[in-house]
Amino acid sequence: MPIRIRKVWLATYLAGLATLAVAQETQNLDAWYAYPFSVGAAYESVTPFAAYRSAFDLYDLSAKARLPLPGRPVLQPSLQVGLLQFSPRSTDQTWAHRDLYGLLGADWSLRFSKTFELGAGFAGGASLSLFDQLLPGAGTVATPNLYFLASAKLALVPAFNFALEFTPTLGYIQSLGPLSDFDGLVLGLGLSAHVRLGEDPDAPKAALRSIHFGQAEPTSVFPAMQSWYAKNPITKLTITNTESFPVSNVEVSFLQKGYMDSPTLCASFPELRAGESREVGILASFNGEVFRNEGVTPLSGEIVATYSGRGRSGEQRTTLSYDLQDKSAIVWDDDRKAAAFVTPADSAVGNYVSYVRQIAKETVVPGYSDNVQLAIQLFNALAELGILYQVDPTSPYTATKGARTTVDSVSLPRTTLKRTTGDCDDLTVLFASLLESAGVQTALITVPGHIYVAFGTKTAGRLFADINPDRTMTINVEDELWVPVEITMIGLSSFGEAWHKAIEEWRAAEATPELRGFYLVKKAQELYRPVGLRETDLGLQYGHKEPVVAAVRTDVAKLVNAIVETATSQARISGAKEDWNRLGIKLARLGQADKAVSAFNQAAKLDPNYVSPKMNLGNMYFLSKTWDKALGEYLRLDKALPTTSPIAASLRLNISKCYNAMGEYKKAGEFLASAAALDPALGTKYAYLAQSADPSGGRAAQAESPADEIIFGE
Repeated sequence: MPIRIRKVWLATYLAGLATLAVAQETQNLDAWYAYPFSVGAAYESVTPFAAYRSAFDLYDLSAKARLPLPGRPVLQPSLQVGLLQFSPRSTDQTWAHRDLYGLLGADWSLRFSKTFELGAGFAGGASLSLFDQLLPGAGTVATPNLYFLASAKLALVPAFNFALEFTPTLGYIQSLGPLSDFDGLVLGLGLSAHVRLGEDPDAPKAALRSIHFGQAEPTSVFPAMQSWYAKNPITKLTITNTESFPVSNVEVSFLQKGYMDSPTLCASFPELRAGESREVGILASFNGEVFRNEGVTPLSGEIVATYSGRGRSGEQRTTLSYDLQDKSAIVWDDDRKAAAFVTPADSAVGNYVSYVRQIAKETVVPGYSDNVQLAIQLFNALAELGILYQVDPTSPYTATKGARTTVDSVSLPRTTLKRTTGDCDDLTVLFASLLESAGVQTALITVPGHIYVAFGTKTAGRLFADINPDRTMTINVEDELWVPVEITMIGLSSFGEAWHKAIEEWRAAEATPELRGFYLVKKAQELYRPVGLRETDLGLQYGHKEPVVAAVRTDVAKLVNAIVETATSQARISGAKEDWNRLGIKLARLGQADKAVSAFNQAAKLDPNYVSPKMNLGNMYFLSKTWDKALGEYLRLDKALPTTSPIAASLRLNISKCYNAMGEYKKAGEFLASAAALDPALGTKYAYLAQSADPSGGRAAQAESPADEIIFGE
């Protein structure tokens, strides 16, 4: 091959090599098809750059071994031995000789497809030139040389263990003796065949099997704990790297077909060293299908581990067998799990609450706790529906509480509504669901062998007498009063008796507080989210209105009368004007106007200079919507009242409210400004009082808010 053509080919080769190097970086074929050792033989036609004494034919026969570096298989230390034959074309064989050489070097090989490689190399070593006829009669003359060789290659790899290489080379010979006739550059072009040891990574038997799965502990999955399993493992197992080399990018996932929409990633490790073991918690993001399961269903899910090692990708699978429990199943290792069955978003629950509130609205006593009254309404409505407590014959709460393996059953609220019976946990989650549906916060109370419900009243602890005159009848939680209810007494006792029984059970465990629990449902549902539901019409018959209304009236009246009687008794015993005035305020807010007027009159009688009951008497006219009489009382008092009086600002605000109710907005504005001069906060809060009627209804809506209740003088 002419030298010019060879130079062009070499330049083109090097340019292509640079381009392909960039593309190969993303493919990593060198690592994938790495081999531990190769050996090959080559034949090469050689042309010198300089003219020798005469024309010669040169060829090279060699053997070459490569040892790719395990971490960087593109770098391959090499050993090459060969014979470079110099044969004169004339009959004069004086200068005929052969060079025996040995070279140590390194190759760089880049694989840009499964079947092609580009490469380059450099080697250096020594050769020995042997002249058989240089000196007649003297035998073979030997002279040493230095030999350096740069090479390139284009390899065809039809099979993993075999490669054909087209190899241009550029060599340099430097004699170490006096004979320097053959010093200089030589250009070669040859073909070699290489046998590569190792196993084809594309062969089925060559797939990585680096991971050993340990045995997972037997387990059960509970549908109600669906959200829990997404962050907390259903079981654990150990994975071990059984190779003598590390594997990287290890990911372990779990899939249960039919009950999961996609695999759940359980763990990922950047590297798993040779022989290293890691414990993996099996997480599971189940879909809503688990809530359709009835009875115990044996399942077999798939655990998948993916990883890479020595440039190869590996994937291994194993199965995880477990039982999917019934949708109502639970294990009482954590009492907070019951919160998962509290389902206020269930339309069946919401619809029932709306029905009860509608039929009982005529029983509502203004001024008494709305939350307590709603609880009373629901308690009696459920009794009318026929709901009864029935002990679970197979696994009652008393026997399973605290057990980590005994499976109990908690019915969904919609199921209990339809079935009309349930044990303590069934009725607890039903009552909690109904209250939560109406926006009332609930809690689960647990005492040895029992679970029941409590609800918040939104009443501060110091105002316990507004809920129940007996301070011990409520539970103070962060300065909010809570009312417990022994829901198992439904249909058998009054609400008051169920309340009393519940507080007895709570107080009975005071000496051992570690044995009782108080768990806010909202807080517990951060761990155990409510179970998913498929909305269906239950076709419930809600019972008759009249018995519910009668029972609610009776229960509310008992509580209100107890509050009134206690406050009245306190006023009579103390005889203090302040107690009579406070009694009047309490009676007014509870809708007992006649008794309130009597109490205010008694307070005013005890001290004619005591102005608060006088303003409160005007308030009674206001509450009865007798605006002119209320205004008259207010104005008479205002004339005699100094602006330094504690009730001066409140009195003028009440006057403003009277004028507003009568449509005299200018006057309302004047007295609002006067009140704001004494208490600036009132001007902003009640600015609407000075405005004319708003056809859009904005002012009316403001007037109905709690902030616009009449202000009583304490």
